[in-house]
Amino acid sequence: MLERKRPFVCSVNGAKEISIENYGSLGDFSDKKIVLNCYKCKMIIEGEGLLIEYFTDVDMKITGHIHSIHF
Repeated sequence: MLERKRPFVCSVNGAKEISIENYGSLGDFSDKKIVLNCYKCKMIIEGEGLLIEYFTDVDMKITGHIHSIHF
C-alpha cells in the first residue's frame, strides 16, 4: 500500500513565531534562513535571529524576526 503524504500546516503568530506540521525534512538552516523540504515544494523562511525552538518528525516551532516566507 502506498503511503499518503499529508499536506503541511503553517501557523504564523505575528512576525516572531511560526509553527509547522508535516514539514517533511529540514534542509539548510542558519540564523538568517531556514529551508524545509515539504511535500511537493520547498518552504524558505528568511529573517534575523531565527531559531528552531524544537522539532520532531512531525512538527517544529521557529522563532526570531521573520521577514519573509517563500514556497
